[in-house]
Amino acid sequence: MISDWMDSVESDIARISAHPYAGTPVGDVLDWAACSKGKRIRPILLILCSLYGPNCLARKNRLTLLAAMMEVTHLASLIHDDIVDEAPFRRDRESVQRRFGKDAAVYAGDYLIARVQYYQAQENLHEAGMLLADAIQQMCAGEIGQARCRYREDVTMQEYLCNIRGKTTALFRASCRIGALESGCSKEVIEQLDRLGESLGCMFQFRDDLLDFTTDKEVLGKETHKDFRDGIYTMPVLMAMRDPLAREQLLPIMRRNRDGQTDCEQIKEMETIVHKYGGVENTKKEILRYRKRCEEILKMLPANAASAELGKIVRKCAQV
Repeated sequence: MISDWMDSVESDIARISAHPYAGTPVGDVLDWAACSKGKRIRPILLILCSLYGPNCLARKNRLTLLAAMMEVTHLASLIHDDIVDEAPFRRDRESVQRRFGKDAAVYAGDYLIARVQYYQAQENLHEAGMLLADAIQQMCAGEIGQARCRYREDVTMQEYLCNIRGKTTALFRASCRIGALESGCSKEVIEQLDRLGESLGCMFQFRDDLLDFTTDKEVLGKETHKDFRDGIYTMPVLMAMRDPLAREQLLPIMRRNRDGQTDCEQIKEMETIVHKYGGVENTKKEILRYRKRCEEILKMLPANAASAELGKIVRKCAQV
């Protein structure tokens, strides 16, 4: 449906990430970013949401550039995340900082953000640029909040949700809102698509958290339970902790984890407890609850072929 749009997005990604550093580690990172073939869910959301507006075709070039800017911002955030986490792998590949060096990764991530800002100014994308900048600010706030919650035994579900609404959901919301705004959607439709982006982003993160408890390392492409080892307690753990018996059993493991004393057997024990006391099952229920919320929003939107495509994304993110 939007394949020709996405071809233009890929060209714009290459344009934004263009550089004069061929043959250097920084240039290698930037080439990786330009050629990276991820899910592209954020630019796809921006384009699909723009199709509800009367000006989508007239503003196609502007919209594909904005979609590319969204993806480049996401790529820069992944580079920086891996540096902070000192992650050796991302999915089934070596992380950028492991492959090219930490210094090159920092410089490349910063360069990509600067290039996005350059095109915002050059193309007079002031309102969209403000929304994107606000989303980046929220992403930073979410990461800061998550860092403040590390290894805390009393972290609440409310704190967890606040953090993911920043670090994950903000860019989903911005993608949907910018696409709707730039194509001339009504205020009501813009707000509905904004809500869709938030609900979809939350569901996306819940599912990512769930995969750590339901997928083998070889399939997942990363170290399982790295979040737990790093003191980041995600939804399945927090859901299980609602049960006093689970809490009693998990607290000693969490305390050893804080002191760097957990081994593989204790991590397996933690996983068993989380399964036993409903952490996994209740996370699945939350994903399905958010899927229903997304589908209700789609029903309220004007009749449009984009709704069917958005529905496919919702269903894919809800696969548990």
